[in-house]
Amino acid sequence: MSDATVTTDPPQPNTPEARTPDGTLKDVTPSPSTTPTPEPKPEGDSFLTKTPKEPDPKVPAKDPPADPPKDGDPKGDPKAPVGAPEKYEDFKVPDGFKFDEPVLKEVQTTFKELGLSQDQAQKLVDLYGKNALEAAAAPYKAWADLQKEWTTEIGNRFPGDKGREVQSMISNVLDTVLSPTLAKNVRAALDITGAGSHPDVVEALNILLRPLSEGKPVRGNGPSPEGQKAPGSGPPSIADALYGHLRK
Repeated sequence: MSDATVTTDPPQPNTPEARTPDGTLKDVTPSPSTTPTPEPKPEGDSFLTKTPKEPDPKVPAKDPPADPPKDGDPKGDPKAPVGAPEKYEDFKVPDGFKFDEPVLKEVQTTFKELGLSQDQAQKLVDLYGKNALEAAAAPYKAWADLQKEWTTEIGNRFPGDKGREVQSMISNVLDTVLSPTLAKNVRAALDITGAGSHPDVVEALNILLRPLSEGKPVRGNGPSPEGQKAPGSGPPSIADALYGHLRK
C-alpha cells in the first residue's frame, strides 16, 4: 500500500475565517495532511529471525510428543508382541504328547485370530500339553492305586502260603476244565477288568472251583497182608490170628 493524501476545502474569502484581524486574506493554500500506512510485515517469523521468548514460569511446560506406536504395539512397548506370523513353526510338545493334524490346524487358526506371536502360542501349547498329560494319567494312577488296595486285601484274607495255594488251585482248575483257548481268554478278561485282583472274586472262585480240583495223593504203608493170600484160602485159624507173628 502507498501513503494516502487527505485534503480539506479552503474557507470562503467572504467569511471571517478567511481573513486576519486587520482584514487581509489568510494564506488558504491547503497543506497536505498525510496518514502513513504501516509497512507490511512478512507472514510470520522464521526460525532464524524470530526472537526467542523466555518461558513464562506460570505456564507449565508441555511434555514432548511421544513417539508413534510401532506396528502391532498400540502402547509403544518394544517388548509387546508384534502379532501373529504368516505361518507358525512346529510347536514343541512334551514327551508322550502328539497333536492330531485336524486339531493342530484348528489351534493355529485360533492363534492367528487372536494375533498371538510364536512365543505366546508356544506358552499356551506348553500349558495345554502339561495339563492334558496330567489329566490323561490321573485315571490310570487311580486304577493302579485301587489294584494295590485289592491285592493287600487278598493278602489279608489268604495270608502266606494259603494265598499261593488258592492261586495255584484256581489256575490248575482253569487249565483242566477249560480248553486252552477259553482258559487264555478268561485270564485275559480277569486281567483287563481287574477282576482277577478283586478279593471277593478270588474268594468266590476258591469256593466254586475247589470241588473240581484234584485231591491230594494218598501215601501207602506197603501191600496189605490180606491182599497177599492165595485165592481160595480160608480165614486163618485162631492160633494163626493170635500168634501168627511168632512164626518165623
